[in-house]
Amino acid sequence: MNNIFKFALGILSTLVFAWLAFVVGARAQFGDLEPTSSTLNEDGSIPEDADLYPKAFSGIAQQGAVEYVSLGCATCHTQQVRLVEAGFDVERGWGKRPSVPRDYILQNEVSIGNTRVGPDLANVGLRDYSDEWLHQHLFEPQSLVEDSICPPSPFLYEIKDEPSANTILIKNDKEDKHIVPSLRAERIVAYLQSLKQDYELPEISFVEEPKISDDEIAEETEAIEVDSNATQLPSWLAEQISSGKEIYMKAAPGGGLCFTCHQPNGQGLAGQFPPLAGSDWVLGDKERLIKITMHGLMGEIEVNGVKYNNVMAPPGIPPGSLTNQQIADVLTYIRNDWGNSASSISKEEVKTIRESVKDRPAMQMWTAAELEAN
Repeated sequence: MNNIFKFALGILSTLVFAWLAFVVGARAQFGDLEPTSSTLNEDGSIPEDADLYPKAFSGIAQQGAVEYVSLGCATCHTQQVRLVEAGFDVERGWGKRPSVPRDYILQNEVSIGNTRVGPDLANVGLRDYSDEWLHQHLFEPQSLVEDSICPPSPFLYEIKDEPSANTILIKNDKEDKHIVPSLRAERIVAYLQSLKQDYELPEISFVEEPKISDDEIAEETEAIEVDSNATQLPSWLAEQISSGKEIYMKAAPGGGLCFTCHQPNGQGLAGQFPPLAGSDWVLGDKERLIKITMHGLMGEIEVNGVKYNNVMAPPGIPPGSLTNQQIADVLTYIRNDWGNSASSISKEEVKTIRESVKDRPAMQMWTAAELEAN
């Protein structure tokens, strides 16, 4: 009985400590943040008549945030321009600067997210999308982006037989449609158009793009031309790398969905998913790499001296669906991008390995110990 009491007390203490760390600690660190000006006076005060940021959303945009969450959009889209550690999003054109906690203090529905099946939306309101384009994307994403895996939301619209003053024309290969947005759809579009981190704050400023003189541009262009002539890839290898990059970045059937974990820059996510750039696993044994791509990987591994413990399902949509040629292409790509340089992998090599493990269940992921033993 005494042991049960101690056990219960231990669990309670753990929960209380976690609550203090995550709730009280966060409150102490960020709880007093308020809108402020882009720059402060020398004494830290806000200049008189300065505009304050962030600004509150309009009423309809706040309602749209609730609709956005209810549709599950935050599952596939982040709203956080990240720092260098996770891939510098400013270089991708997703914002003028990294996001900071103050950006979210006036939002009732904060959808920072962590998965990027689709692009980050922290600044979608700055991308010059018209309301009509956003409505069409909500109604039928594939009419704008053929390979999109974003689910359509036709229930947010009324379909009309004939065009009128308030209809939006949806063009596709089968038949044109005329739609009228519901109030829910109008709210969501208003919310998306309000997502703009287009202001500087005392704690963060816009990232300045380096200024290059005309002479430097000319020298760089000449160097690129000389280098490209000297090191031009054979056409078959260039085609394989190009195909592999498409598979790596594709979030639709025929794609590997690799970028969501390992990131477009091959740097992975610190503590979660290992980098592919400079990876001893990527540049090392081909057979091991092919096996992982066929069946996936689970358990603890060590990459470049750092330990990771996670699960990697076999790439593909659905998982494990990549063909021998697709596996060869995507592996050749990751072995020759982000500063990597290693031999290509052929379809025949993949076929040979597949034959050697043909009795292994399709979704039985490898462990590091198994791969080392084989």
